[in-house]
Amino acid sequence: MVSLGTKEISQDLGLGIRTVQKYIKTGFLPAQLEYIRGNPIYGIESSEYLAWKQKHFSGLKRGEIKKSNSHAYDLGKEELSNEVEEWLSWCETGMLTGKPIKVRTVELYRYYFGLYIEKLGKYPKKPLISIANARKIIGSLPIKSFSTKMNIYSALMSFAKYLIVNLKLELDFRDKLKELRPKRSLPARKTSLNEKQIDKLLEYVDSMKGSASFKDKIRSRAILMTFLHTGLRVSELANLTLRDVDLESRMIKVRLGKGNKDRAVGISEELFQVLCRYLEAFSFSNSEYFFVGRFGDKYQAHSLTQKIRRIASAAGFEGISPHSLRRSFVTINAAKGKPLNHLRIACGHADITTTQGYCMTSQDEVIEAMKGW
Repeated sequence: MVSLGTKEISQDLGLGIRTVQKYIKTGFLPAQLEYIRGNPIYGIESSEYLAWKQKHFSGLKRGEIKKSNSHAYDLGKEELSNEVEEWLSWCETGMLTGKPIKVRTVELYRYYFGLYIEKLGKYPKKPLISIANARKIIGSLPIKSFSTKMNIYSALMSFAKYLIVNLKLELDFRDKLKELRPKRSLPARKTSLNEKQIDKLLEYVDSMKGSASFKDKIRSRAILMTFLHTGLRVSELANLTLRDVDLESRMIKVRLGKGNKDRAVGISEELFQVLCRYLEAFSFSNSEYFFVGRFGDKYQAHSLTQKIRRIASAAGFEGISPHSLRRSFVTINAAKGKPLNHLRIACGHADITTTQGYCMTSQDEVIEAMKGW
């Protein structure tokens, strides 16, 4: 019997070789691993391939595949949620791209795809996953919300890839979706706080009223101070465990930061006192994570971001995020004369020019400094 390889199959179906390989890896295409001259190659008998093709494809027409199940993807929200969980599982295990996608990225996919579904409204137009709906949602967001637009677009692109591999969406959907890729029309807004503003922010935290309890104040101060004294990314702070924070050695171990690289940062005396107070106030019997929520559960990165934005806004500072505090860490310490290369290593930057870009020194600060030269 004649055995066909991935190259012959891709040419016959008009698909890329990588797509055919994914069909094989997921078990959709029943090919077997063969060894030819000692080299591992996937192959399938021609008769078995023709039977599979007849079942799943209606044939070729002008180079385009007509799938037998290429009907509009018309599932309801409940059925769609099952597909979403499977998609995210593929992302985590590496089935979708060949290697596992970072936890932070999967969290972003989940959140922004959920936001996409939410914005479709109570009675959305079907199919839910369509170019028309994507155009409506992405186009309806304000110009200044470029990050939100981009994250929704990225989540849709990834989910569409999963659906196409599973033959539940048209092959050219992603090509059409690329036309909706958001374009930044406003410059990126970079925010940071100076030392006086930080003092005001921390004073507000200590005086918070309403639903804020004594423990909430201690936790909020500890989170803010950790950002401001270490320059950690929001995902890195969210993933800190108890064993990562060594108060005896005055060191925090950052595991699998950006680029899956580990690093360590020091704990200043001021931060040390705050973290000790935090540990005294909270019990960690049910969690391995250092910073936990109200019910002892792990903070998600987006929850921490919302928390920082909410506190900063209430204190009178709009547009402040965890990344703003990271910039503040670099700006303030650079102004104090700390070696820029030390700040680069602390932030986990590969290039010192990235660290330089985090310095948000204002012209007024330069003028005041020069008066004392």
